[in-house]
Amino acid sequence: MKNILIKLVPVFMICSSISNNVVAQDAATNQYKQMGGISGLTELCYKTKNLELTLIKQIGQLFYTQPEMGEMMFGLLYSFYDAKAVAMEKKVIWNGTTQSYNKKQFDCNNAADKKLIKQFELQLINGLKSQ
Repeated sequence: MKNILIKLVPVFMICSSISNNVVAQDAATNQYKQMGGISGLTELCYKTKNLELTLIKQIGQLFYTQPEMGEMMFGLLYSFYDAKAVAMEKKVIWNGTTQSYNKKQFDCNNAADKKLIKQFELQLINGLKSQ
C-alpha cells in the first residue's frame, strides 16, 4: 500500500499543476480578450492604439527574457486580436465572468461610453506598466 501511495503522489502533483495552469490560462485568455475589446473600441472612438502598443512592448520584453513562453503568448495574442476584431465590428467587449460578449453596444458618439472606454484603457495600460 505504501508503494502505491509513493507512486501516486507524483501523478496527483502533476494533475494538480496541469489543472492550475488551465485555470491560469483561462484567466489570461479572458484578460487578453478584454484588452482586445478595449483596444478595438479606443481605435474606433479615439483613433489611437495606446493599449495595443503598450501590450506589444510588454510582450516583446517577455519574449526577450522568457522565449519559452512563445507558444502560450501566440495563443493569447490570437485571443486579443480576435476580440479586437469583434469589438471593431460589433462595438462590444468580452465579459470574462459571463464568458460572452456584452449585449449593449458602445457608442463613440455617447460621451459616457467614450469616458468609460477611456477609463478602461487607462486601467489596463497602468496594469501592464506595473508588471
